[in-house]
Amino acid sequence: MMTSNFILKEKLTAYQRWEMNSLDAPDPTLKDQPAIPENNTQPNQANSLPTEEDIAAIFQQAKTAGYAAGYQEGSTAGYTEGRKAAEVEVKAEIARLQTLLSNLDQDLHQIDQQVADDLLDLAIALAKKMVIQALKLKPELIVPIVQEAIRNLPNAMQHPRLYLHPDDAEIVRLHLNDQLAPDGWSIREDTQLSRGGCRIEANGSEIDASPEVRWQRILSAIGHNDSWLEKDE
Repeated sequence: MMTSNFILKEKLTAYQRWEMNSLDAPDPTLKDQPAIPENNTQPNQANSLPTEEDIAAIFQQAKTAGYAAGYQEGSTAGYTEGRKAAEVEVKAEIARLQTLLSNLDQDLHQIDQQVADDLLDLAIALAKKMVIQALKLKPELIVPIVQEAIRNLPNAMQHPRLYLHPDDAEIVRLHLNDQLAPDGWSIREDTQLSRGGCRIEANGSEIDASPEVRWQRILSAIGHNDSWLEKDE
């Protein structure tokens, strides 16, 4: 008798019942893929819009960035303009100082020249006073003056004439008469002559050794012009 191979369903308690897989079962290789929404509806747009706080933060950030950029640009522009203005001002100040220094140099030069001229005038005035006082204190100084004038004459002379102030003529006769007489000198008085000078005439020529002429020769040698003191001085 053939044994039946069928087992009752109630006796399958210790075994898992095998069932045929569904043909629509998902592919195991795709288990890591994100699940596709069951419907094709778009996500809620309200969830993607920025909130009021987000807008305020964005505005504040833009404001801060704009202020920083504007401050930097303004600082750069202000520094450039300030530097240019400072350079112009410094150049103007340098030019003003150079003008002042140039004027000061000219003023100092003029002062130096004026001081030198004043000192020279003082020296000339003192020299005049000394000559006048020397002739008054020592009238014999007329003697070397006459001797110097005679030495400037040529050797061959005919009828030489010596003109002197009357007071000086007396002194010259006293000291030089013995030397002049042998050579035919004639001593003559001239009230128009100043004391301390003489005039010589011989052979149609004349030598003026008056104080005025001698003084002008001295001043011409140093490049200066001045007149002799008045006779009453």
